[in-house]
Amino acid sequence: MKAGKLTIKHQVTIPKDVRKALGLKAGDHVMFDVEDGRAVLTKVIYDEATQAEWQAFAMHNMPEWFDPEEDDYWAEL
Repeated sequence: MKAGKLTIKHQVTIPKDVRKALGLKAGDHVMFDVEDGRAVLTKVIYDEATQAEWQAFAMHNMPEWFDPEEDDYWAEL
């Protein structure tokens, strides 16, 4: 079992081996469910139209997600 720390912005980094096991990469979407008091993380695959709509929203509201310097900083976690 892996652990992480919640930031002041309520964010947590998914450990590298968990990302690898789920096939997650930067820009992927995940869904959270709560089952019996546990959080379950699932990779979500959207169709192209939904993906384009989400990306436009994210680029406008969360530009740091598209900052190569941010990607470099967090890449080895």
